[in-house]
Amino acid sequence: MLLSDLLAALDARAPFSLAQAGDNCGLLVGDKGALVRRVLASLELTEAVLEESVATGCDTVLTHHPLLYAPLRSLVESDPRERLVRRLVREDIGAIACHTNLDAAAGGIADITAIALGLTDTAPLEPAAGGRYKLVGFVPEDAIESVAAAVFSAGAGRIGEYRDCAFSSSGTGWFTAGDAAHPTVGTVGKAERVPEVRWESVVPRWALDSVLRAFIAAHPYEQPAFDLYPVEDVLPGVGLGRFGWLPRPLPVADVAAMVASTFGLERAEWSGDGSRMVSRVGVVPGSGGSLIDQAATVCDVLVTGDLSYHDAERAETAGISVIAAPHGDLEWWAFKRWAEGLAKDLRGSGVEIVISGEWRSPWTTREVDGVGDADRDGRIAGAEGASLGEDRAGVRIWIDGGSRGNPGPSAIGVVVEDQNGTVVETRARCIGMGTNNIAEYRALLAALEIAEELGAQRVEVVSDSELLVKQMKGEYRVKNQGLKDLFEEAIELTRRFERFSVRHVRREDNARADALVNQALDDEA
Repeated sequence: MLLSDLLAALDARAPFSLAQAGDNCGLLVGDKGALVRRVLASLELTEAVLEESVATGCDTVLTHHPLLYAPLRSLVESDPRERLVRRLVREDIGAIACHTNLDAAAGGIADITAIALGLTDTAPLEPAAGGRYKLVGFVPEDAIESVAAAVFSAGAGRIGEYRDCAFSSSGTGWFTAGDAAHPTVGTVGKAERVPEVRWESVVPRWALDSVLRAFIAAHPYEQPAFDLYPVEDVLPGVGLGRFGWLPRPLPVADVAAMVASTFGLERAEWSGDGSRMVSRVGVVPGSGGSLIDQAATVCDVLVTGDLSYHDAERAETAGISVIAAPHGDLEWWAFKRWAEGLAKDLRGSGVEIVISGEWRSPWTTREVDGVGDADRDGRIAGAEGASLGEDRAGVRIWIDGGSRGNPGPSAIGVVVEDQNGTVVETRARCIGMGTNNIAEYRALLAALEIAEELGAQRVEVVSDSELLVKQMKGEYRVKNQGLKDLFEEAIELTRRFERFSVRHVRREDNARADALVNQALDDEA
């Protein structure tokens, strides 16, 4: 099997078109024409996993988390990520990532976890956008079949398990050919009325160019008339997360215990009243805190990872409980089972799928003396204090950036809190001339540098800039060239921490950082 064939097989099981905007799925390193015989499946590529692939003769590594997210500016041995890329190339090993496309796909890791919990009548928490366009063409009656055939062959007209889907209605085309025109029908300078068909079909984003070329080439007119516009639809059965019904109502505490038992977690942890009976459960493998408000409209409880203290508060306000399932542990549990299914699909192809034995979560949890009994809120206590290490291992950093004039004199404000909410450092500094958005990113960079100086391992950034937050989460693309370098630098800095998250708040909730910005600008003036 060629690497291109493997990519096609992966696309069939987890279409790359389902990936979130800004995600980096598909072939990251390698040659599509290379032969594939042995594939190592791992949650992510680490030094140990790459060493394993070399030692076991694997020519391709398939991961859930992409090795390459932000563009590389160099390829040097001193940088851990770049060192991995260099060795992949040196050893002629391909690297493929199935990330948010696999999160969203039917039969992907969200479905696998929902099924494992026994949920029924499941549906996506956040349905995937169709990403489709509607092509509306105006075609002479005697050419409609040939034009439709060309457009269908180029990739249009596919809806679920149906192909060659279109709609047509008859009408009359009006036009007058100019002096330089060469009309297929009619005469130069004469107003024409021609029987035509309004013909329309759906086009996936990936096929736009080929479909338009096919339409224009097959159309008999010198200047074909057509409209193209995006369709705001969703794809059935695919999207981020899943929610469904338990076989019977259970207390929140019992659901948390079931989650821990099913996925091999070392402890159960939840928010809210553990005795409250629940029936509707949502699950988002990985980091799903951003979906709490959405889950609250259809669920009683949400199972996900990377939850903060404030996420639990927000869940309580929304009337929903959250159950913590560590990001890497839950994803790895599901990814392994998905990879085993892929191995069955590829039987007879000459390709073997090997599950990594070397990937390890960066987290360690252990029981300590005197801890383990249920606490007063009903949570089963574990080794939370022991796993945090130093007091500043976890920090929350409130940031703001502003410009008077936009562009104009700019400044940043940063407030750093330890895990107990105690302010350990603040920073207010003018940064010269700039825009509001540039100042927001400069504040983020300063925050990450401070976190690294403090020896933080887990960092939560809080900002009132919706643009910055959505760009850092990959929900918005960074289109402004002036922000791209700052964005890429920020992404690179976040990789130095065990865990990083970013959260949006209203401006009035970010008053301390805002005050620091104004203080710096006032002092400068």
